[in-house]
Amino acid sequence: MTRIDNFSKSQKMIARLHEIVPGGGHTYSKGLDQFPYRSPQLITGAKGAYCVDVDGNRFLDWAMGNRVFILGHGYPAVNEAVKNAIDVGVNYTRPGLLELEVAEYLLDMHSWAGMVKFGKNGSDVTTAAIKLARAATGREIVAICGDHPFFSTHDWFIGSTAMDAGTLQGEKRTTVKFRYNDMASVEALFAEYPGQIAAIILEPVKNDAPVDGFLEGLRAIATRENAVLIFDEMIAGMRFHHLGAHHLYNVQPDLATFGKAVSNGFSFSFLIGAKEIMELGGLMHDRSRVFLLSQTHASETVGLAACRATMEECIRNDVSTHVWSTGKKLKDKFNALVKSVGVEDYVRIIGFDCNPQILSTHADGGYWPELHTAFHEEVIAQGVLIPWISITWSHGDAELEQTMKALEAGFNRVKRLLDEGGDVSTGYEGNAVQPVFRKYNNV
Repeated sequence: MTRIDNFSKSQKMIARLHEIVPGGGHTYSKGLDQFPYRSPQLITGAKGAYCVDVDGNRFLDWAMGNRVFILGHGYPAVNEAVKNAIDVGVNYTRPGLLELEVAEYLLDMHSWAGMVKFGKNGSDVTTAAIKLARAATGREIVAICGDHPFFSTHDWFIGSTAMDAGTLQGEKRTTVKFRYNDMASVEALFAEYPGQIAAIILEPVKNDAPVDGFLEGLRAIATRENAVLIFDEMIAGMRFHHLGAHHLYNVQPDLATFGKAVSNGFSFSFLIGAKEIMELGGLMHDRSRVFLLSQTHASETVGLAACRATMEECIRNDVSTHVWSTGKKLKDKFNALVKSVGVEDYVRIIGFDCNPQILSTHADGGYWPELHTAFHEEVIAQGVLIPWISITWSHGDAELEQTMKALEAGFNRVKRLLDEGGDVSTGYEGNAVQPVFRKYNNV
């Protein structure tokens, strides 16, 4: 393919966007500090596994927004369901029939749960889960997995990060951290804060598999300590299985949160869980009322219709099996290719087949942002966007072949830079990518 070198409109327009929108967009993970300078900055459209930027460059897209697709951009069956919903109204004065239908559909699917509540994004429902846990237990402290990168935009989580300006110190003091696969760190928190921890929240899986007994141990501790066990299935849900990763490990939480790919790009999320906890946010009990979620647009029909259509397509086509098998092919081809070029100590692919991740590292395994930037700048020039990997039904063998050609070019750039003495900062234009959660901007 022709090398992509023209980003002139992107660079001009993103500068203007930064003048009028803080952060130059509405999701920090999409910010210009997360990508090489020579990359698409503004997208004009997308279909299937591909997107097009304002300069007319076409890219194979593995990032899929911020992991919000499981079927692909503009998937016909989902779009059709949304159009049908729009035709009969998108938001009503009282609850809509579709709310009942989708709630029953999800509860039939997640047979362990007794009630469900809808939101528009992940932060809505994770924070709602924390509120329920605090109300149910009468406690304030939340134990979060410190190895997992994100749970919510709200103070109870953001206050625990380096990017904590503007958050309440009181909220910050009520969030404590444990390590994944480290049961001793969990027990230590309950020993340090006896009778004070309301909830344990984590992704059931990330890049590492839970060691034998870890998830089961969390379930046992939560039960013993009368704390609420919450599984954040935003990313793992739909990719590992449409019922969530916890389904594969046969460990039942008290509450679970789903979002991102559940509605194939449309704004929708849901909190699902045990009725005795969930009903605290309802009108049919005599305890103190919990203002759980009350959002103007939570019940708009577009997200509801998209969710049901997405679930139906995923079940009909066994999409999670496709995601697993495509990921295995990607990892196998990646590992063979990177070894043949001789840079396997510097560019690696880790994680589960259904949710792999590419890392650019020093030989000792430590993250190397300059190498990451140089590598991805070259891969982007070859027409592939793969800052993270969100495999969809639209990614097939042709996309794998195109990806391998782009990765090979990236591997060769890494090898050349290392052979020239290791000053990889000469291998890209602009600044190296930076972590989202940092105290200050580098300006």
